[in-house]
Parts: sequence; C-alpha cells; structure tokens
Amino acid sequence: MTLSAIDVRPLGDVPHLLPLCTRWNYEAWGRDDGETPEIISEAFARMVRDARGEHVLVALVDGEPAGMSLLIDDDLDSNSHLKPWVAGVYVEPRFRGRGVATALVAAAENCARQDGHRQAWLYTGLPELYARMGWSTREILSGERAGMSLMAKVL
Repeated sequence: MTLSAIDVRPLGDVPHLLPLCTRWNYEAWGRDDGETPEIISEAFARMVRDARGEHVLVALVDGEPAGMSLLIDDDLDSNSHLKPWVAGVYVEPRFRGRGVATALVAAAENCARQDGHRQAWLYTGLPELYARMGWSTREILSGERAGMSLMAKVL
C-alpha cells in the first residue's frame, strides 16, 4: 500500500481537530500525569491563540488526522531551563511505521528553527526512533522518568 504525502499543519489551520488532539494527548499521557481533558484543551487553544513560540502540529494523510506533536517551552520540571521541547508525538496506530512521526518531529524542529532556537530537547522511552532522526542521548533520567532518555538535536 502506498502512503500518500503527509501534510503537517498547525492546529490553528484545522481547529475542528482540537477535540481529537485533546483526546489523543489525554489518553496517551494526560490521564497518567493527572491532567484533565479540559486542561489539555485549554492549553492547546492557548498555544494556537497566543502564537508565542509554542505549537500544536497535526499530521494529515489523505485529509485524515494521523497524529500530532507539540513544541513547548517546558516538558520536564528537572530541566526547565532547557528550551524548546518536542513533546506529545502521537501517531494513530494504523498510521505507525509509515513516516508520520518523522514528519511531525521534522515540523516541530522547523518551528523551533523559525522561532530562533539553535537546539531542541525531548525525553523518550524510544531513543532509537529519535536517534534515526538525528537526535542524541544526553542523559538517562532518574526519578519520576527513570530510564527514559533525555535527547537533544542541534538545529
């Protein structure tokens, strides 16, 4: 099966997808982190409205929502001095393994570059995925995120 072109857009271009992005984020991370769908939805709406260097990006394949990613100021309390963070990379299961995550991460990197950043950060339990995209492990985390990799990429 041939995958159509992956179109990554800011959530502000497809605002009707706010509830879906909220659900994806809540189900993947928010519930476990003590967030509510309302808090997540309000945060995403603020990022779209304020346009101050934080971004919600949505991947579309043949017009269908396939995934999302974030570029945010702070994603790890123990390293809040580092900015910006690629976070919330989520791909719908049926689109996984088809380049959607790579497109979402590249779009977040481009936003960071356009915002004047020379480096971006993330943490993950899947360092091999991000290493293939040029990210380097800087530290293995301890504490609440023990075993996860803190990674960086020079933009």
